[in-house]
Amino acid sequence: KRSPNHLSASSICATQRNGIVRGYPNCITASNMRVQVSLRAEKLDNIAKGRWRGKKSNPYGTVSLGEGSGSTSVAGTVDFGKTEIIHNNLNPKWTKIFLLEHDESQSWTPLKITIYDSRSPSTDKQTDDFNRQNTSSLLIRANSIQLPSLYKSSDPMMGEVNVEVGEILGMEGQELKLDLEHGGCLYVHITESIESHNQTRGGEHTTGTFHCHLRGLDLENIESGILGLGAIDPYFELSKKYTHPQSGIQRWICVYRSEHIPNIINPYWRPFAIELEKLCHGNLASKELKIAVWDQQNGVARSADRWLGECEVTVEWLMKCVTKGGNASREDALCVRDEKQEEIGLIVVLKAEIL
Repeated sequence: KRSPNHLSASSICATQRNGIVRGYPNCITASNMRVQVSLRAEKLDNIAKGRWRGKKSNPYGTVSLGEGSGSTSVAGTVDFGKTEIIHNNLNPKWTKIFLLEHDESQSWTPLKITIYDSRSPSTDKQTDDFNRQNTSSLLIRANSIQLPSLYKSSDPMMGEVNVEVGEILGMEGQELKLDLEHGGCLYVHITESIESHNQTRGGEHTTGTFHCHLRGLDLENIESGILGLGAIDPYFELSKKYTHPQSGIQRWICVYRSEHIPNIINPYWRPFAIELEKLCHGNLASKELKIAVWDQQNGVARSADRWLGECEVTVEWLMKCVTKGGNASREDALCVRDEKQEEIGLIVVLKAEIL
């Protein structure tokens, strides 16, 4: 259904500044609300080549301005970016967060979301790095777009939906479930994003980028392996807690997933960086975060990976827990606990700083 206030191609002006896409008439920003869009899917149809041999699809999603926005021109479409590819998984939880602006005066910001099955080899580690880091830096100008496609022409479509930002913002829980034509369902979560350009670090909200480096220490080995010589293949997920202010509905939104390291109980994961706006809305002291440690199961979908344990933190607490006694020090380490609240290992914070 198209709003009577839908935009025309001649009135659209879209730019991207600091990773935020603007796409509204005459670039009016006084009534714009910055929002965050995150995606996850369940029970996607397996269209992978070699699925008869147990292979599963490698889904990723693209987001663009939808029909009625005036986003389509002779040159192409205003694209907001793409998620990372999650290999061999029919229940993906993408960590990519799209920042864009919703025009509250129009109450109409349509989005088109398309899910594809990547045919790139899973050994191509550069693919996910590009998806996480580079797609947010594209410079977008409507009516003069000269951008490479966000998807490969050889990647088959797994489903496509059209949503409206204002509708989801007004829903209880701010998440919409949509059935996909080719099987499975897509969950679109949209919430207001808080930015505080005028706040200082001593204020309620802080801007900048959070740089962090973690390692695991003495993680419980639940992998027996051949002759009992195997070890776990650990990775961690960093999630932020969402609470709907009116209904109290809560959920965890995954914002970062580390690489997995095979056959080790003392992993050194790669350092990572994430904007504070995406991580905690700039709230260092009270925005709840969760670090969950998983054991990846090779050859099967990530939904079958084994959860080891988790710990809840804040950005401020991570910064206070940076190790002072070396990379194997237990003094300031975070305790990871399972469902019985028993310790299954430690996480040592090697670095946690805001730049």
